Amino acid sequence: MAYIMKTIPGGLISIKASYVISIRKPNSLEGAKVLGQPLMINAGHIVFLSFNVEGHVTYFMTNGFEISMKVLYEEAEEAFNRAKAGEEKIIR
Repeated sequence: MAYIMKTIPGGLISIKASYVISIRKPNSLEGAKVLGQPLMINAGHIVFLSFNVEGHVTYFMTNGFEISMKVLYEEAEEAFNRAKAGEEKIIR
């Protein structure tokens, strides 16, 4: 089944690669690459969810990375809350 975001028991969020805008650390020249595979994020490493300076929905991580996505804020928030609760759900 095709999905954009889904949560997996164990606190993981899976995001389809084509909906990830960037993965980067502030004040660095280059970001990380997704290479077409779904991005797996541990919800326990997310500090908060907000918008970055370009206005994209962004997960801010404990290691300093910012993961910006082409999804609605409500969808990212639901994925974060469901993953923290350990529930499995396809968000969109």
